Amino acid sequence: MLRFAYTVAPAGLDPHVSASYIAQETYLFPLYDRLTQITGGPELEPMLATGWSFSPDGREVTFVLRDDVTFHDGSPVTADAVKASFDRALHLPESTVKNNLSMISGIDVVDPRTVRFTANRPAADLPYVVSTSIGSIINPASLGRSDLDRRPDGSGPFVATSVRLGDGVTYERAPDYWDPAATTLAGLEIVGITNDNARLSALRSGQIDMMLAKVGQHAQASSLGPDFAVHSYPAAATYALQLNTLRPHVDQVKVRQALNFAVDRVGLDDAILSGQCAPNGQPLPPVFDGRGHLVAPPVTYSRDVSRAKALLAEAGLPDGFEMTMLVGAGLSPQDKMAPAVQAQLAEIGVRVRIEAQDPVQVNSLWNSQSPFDSYMQVRTAGPTAAITLRDNYLVTNRYPGPTPSGFEAAVNAAFDSALSVEQVDRTLQEASSIAVDQAMDVFLCALPTQVAHSTRVTGVETIGQADFQGVFDLRYVGITGAG
Repeated sequence: MLRFAYTVAPAGLDPHVSASYIAQETYLFPLYDRLTQITGGPELEPMLATGWSFSPDGREVTFVLRDDVTFHDGSPVTADAVKASFDRALHLPESTVKNNLSMISGIDVVDPRTVRFTANRPAADLPYVVSTSIGSIINPASLGRSDLDRRPDGSGPFVATSVRLGDGVTYERAPDYWDPAATTLAGLEIVGITNDNARLSALRSGQIDMMLAKVGQHAQASSLGPDFAVHSYPAAATYALQLNTLRPHVDQVKVRQALNFAVDRVGLDDAILSGQCAPNGQPLPPVFDGRGHLVAPPVTYSRDVSRAKALLAEAGLPDGFEMTMLVGAGLSPQDKMAPAVQAQLAEIGVRVRIEAQDPVQVNSLWNSQSPFDSYMQVRTAGPTAAITLRDNYLVTNRYPGPTPSGFEAAVNAAFDSALSVEQVDRTLQEASSIAVDQAMDVFLCALPTQVAHSTRVTGVETIGQADFQGVFDLRYVGITGAG
């Protein structure tokens, strides 16, 4: 059995109603198959689908399914089952993922092995979107149940034998799974351990075999000895002080620019983030060079207290203002970054009140009704730059307020499958330029995902999703000396 410690405990295993589907994906991936999958690279590859094709206008995507996949109760996975799952994700009143699928205008079953999605715009991103837990295919026999959060029912390589919400999930290998490479483990346990020191202690003592490591503990994790290793994936995510542009004062671009000039990115990286989070004053880090990352941004944000104060004065706030900052209680290193940024903003007269909330529920508090002005949190990356920008800024529970003029159109233009790589880069650079000029976040640094593990664990370097999103599809990970 492989034992993995994540930073967030399971809040529920229903793929369509999580407050943050990203926070729950690691727990969902062993249980559910999707049409496609992301492997190390990241590369988009088939899973339930053997392949897919686009119509000439890019508004229809047709998937052809494998014919040898069954749900855990033995019933076949068919095009009807795929349609039923996506219909639920789109129309369930309490669905939290419907915005991520908003490009879908229709789903048709062509035959038992073929399903066609119709989109309201060119949808080159759709095969990527369905590779996430949003695309989990649920057994139609269980779609009407109210306890899917505790009794999942999919076709994945594992079944859940113990679901402990707020703690962890234990899995055992599903019999006769269609992909033997995904079932080298007899069992798997994933637990949520929020405290960084507790996670590291559990790894050191042998209670777990592998853990998500935070950049602030890189030095400690790298010093565990020859039986342990740390793997760092490319820095695709970012840390940001997210801003609610529906709120007073923060709705002014000069105020948002002032906040960006007030923060000391280099100081944060050196003092809190072990030199592992390179300062980055834009929404896309350098790993997306040629795909929307700006070599010459319209504004270069660096520490400039005088300029920050001048911008506040121009905004009619020469004496500063009061601002609330949401942060997950004990969620490291955000809990250390928040007071550091609080102190830096105080130097320009911005008086920040930190609101620490339950780390499991904190994401659900950030939405268009949120009373908070800002939120210290990770901006996760997607497998493409366009998806990264869309999921971070065009979904209301990630960016509560209105987006600047031209931003949404520039992002959505990148989903046209007929565009060349150069054309996609140009439209994404336009979107990134708008984000920087309008200071859509207080951009902080480029964040790599890091994993500390026993040297007995295999397959770490190519875990699906991990190199860009900070979540883990553990189906192809193994451990020597264990079944």
